[in-house]
Amino acid sequence: SSGINAEYGCLLTVMLTVPASSELKILSTPDGKTRSPSCALTCSGVGKYSETGYYGWKAWSAGGAFKRINMSGCEFVAAPTVTVTLGGYYLGGNLKCPSVSVNSHSKTMVHVMTVEQATVWQMKDRQCDVYWIATGYNC
Repeated sequence: SSGINAEYGCLLTVMLTVPASSELKILSTPDGKTRSPSCALTCSGVGKYSETGYYGWKAWSAGGAFKRINMSGCEFVAAPTVTVTLGGYYLGGNLKCPSVSVNSHSKTMVHVMTVEQATVWQMKDRQCDVYWIATGYNC
């Protein structure tokens, strides 16, 4: 019994003294300003197809759909670099989520729009969620 406790104590000491070795390196930003590496942050999330109101899928004039994604919880101090993709329910043939691009973004929000034509109904029917990852600074 005391041998087991000694082993756990030794393991706990090793775990507490091993430094974390993760590093995030940002080479460029949308505003052209890099900041302290200690302020670098990666934040991610999923904008659900089922959201309604301001953050729901909406139609835009060119025949596609767009969606706003709230990133305010990331607490970026400037607009981050954002990558988006869609994931959803594949119905076979051409019945899948379309390609998307970042239309515009700020430190708290990103606007995602479909590259090809798609209706709001199609985005919801195909359960097209927006998977996003943003890299920027929080100080």
